[in-house]
Amino acid sequence: MRVCVTGHESMADVIDQPALDRLRLPVTGVLWRRLWHSPTANTWGSLAVRLSALVLVLPVVLVRFSPAEVALWQLFSTLFVLALMLDFGLAPTFARLLAFARGGASVAEMRVVVSRGAAPVRPVDSAAINKVMGTARWLYPRLAGGAVLLLALPGTFALLKPVSQAADPTSAWLAWSLVLATTAVSMWGGGYAAALQGMDKIALMRRWEVVTGLGQIATSVAVLFSGGQLLALVAAYQAWAVVSAIRNRWLLRNLHPELFGQEPQADPEVLAVMWPAAWRSGLGVLMSNGIIQASGVVYSQLAPAAEVAAYLLGLRVIMTISQICQAPYYSKLPRLAELQAAGQQGEQLRLAQRGMSFAYWVYAISAVIAAVATAPLLQWIGSRTPFVSPGLWALMALAFFAERFGAMHLQLYSLTNHIVWHIANGVTGMIMILIASTAYPSIGVYAFPLAMLLAYSGFYCVYSVTHTRKAFGLRLMAFESRTSMLPALALCAGLTVALMCLVRL
Repeated sequence: MRVCVTGHESMADVIDQPALDRLRLPVTGVLWRRLWHSPTANTWGSLAVRLSALVLVLPVVLVRFSPAEVALWQLFSTLFVLALMLDFGLAPTFARLLAFARGGASVAEMRVVVSRGAAPVRPVDSAAINKVMGTARWLYPRLAGGAVLLLALPGTFALLKPVSQAADPTSAWLAWSLVLATTAVSMWGGGYAAALQGMDKIALMRRWEVVTGLGQIATSVAVLFSGGQLLALVAAYQAWAVVSAIRNRWLLRNLHPELFGQEPQADPEVLAVMWPAAWRSGLGVLMSNGIIQASGVVYSQLAPAAEVAAYLLGLRVIMTISQICQAPYYSKLPRLAELQAAGQQGEQLRLAQRGMSFAYWVYAISAVIAAVATAPLLQWIGSRTPFVSPGLWALMALAFFAERFGAMHLQLYSLTNHIVWHIANGVTGMIMILIASTAYPSIGVYAFPLAMLLAYSGFYCVYSVTHTRKAFGLRLMAFESRTSMLPALALCAGLTVALMCLVRL
């Protein structure tokens, strides 16, 4: 350090460069370590790779494939996601039970985990962890086989018309066979992914997802640029789903070999605790995300291939945005569950509030950017499939914001292990179906996001907030003024400006 003499020297003259470098290095190292071990940062990294697939793989598909083939590619992805939803809520349930055990709760105490106020830290219940993990390892292989059987018949029936419009129906059916075969392996691996989350190994799991995701993108792009058609692309893409499932098991075995010390077996006590929460969660997922995904399958039976491809493209973009915005909140759920079991409600609510606010802002900014940039980008690359209209996109963006609002409150309430997803999503789903089926003859594809917006804002959000307010004693206006209000206003303003500009064009 030098002493300033003239009074006109700059800060760089006052502090010599080697000293400045010594100050910077520890800060950089600490920041890097925080990012490296941050569940949120690594979840975003994983989602960034998925977004890269949307940016790198999908544009080539849109340029090279006909609208009928694009629709098939999107339908395969939709049916694959629908199949994974047939775990009936077991993944979040097992993750939550493992987190409860890490917070010191026994299996008997997991039935309803009520916050106990300020409480001393409790030791990990290793016996409960082993019981939960043994039950998961016994159940998931059976679940995987059942899910494929449930998907095979209705999925094949739904593909009859789209496949008939393809240039090579035989290759399309072979591709569907690959999707069915890899679905079973992916669901089996889902049990190990849930265990990694419940054991709070999210950051590590997401880092590995980045590696395998990059491999999936590289393989898919190589297939497309080498002239590969739909069958080759599906084979390359789904092969990495198998790799991901095997990776999850390998990670868990290396991190927690003690969880594999006993043979997989169903523990009656765990099943009794798990089943009420699981079937309610599962029914809730099927009646929410399942119906949203199924809207594309239904639309494929009613509209020409080009219109179906455009709608499925819009649905994929908005659902990708929805997934990206989940990272700041959903990555904290294992920690929130631990705090619930430990009775530390003040810290729990502060952590939840920060995650919610960040998630809303990410969603609002991304949805507005997509409203302005997606259609011009598709024109620039020469896509043979158009994007949805500005009005349809605005409805979709508002509907999914309402869905995110209700879902995050529902996840917060679920930390009590009193699961009401079956009521929240079941009633919401029935309202969606009723409105969409009534409105479709008059307004066409607009009926899907309109039904979603009305059902989520009119019932789902109100129902979810009512439960969290009572369970945690929330002062709702004060809570939402720090979480959802400003992002919601920004979203509405941004969509209005984007809509006005795009309509004029």
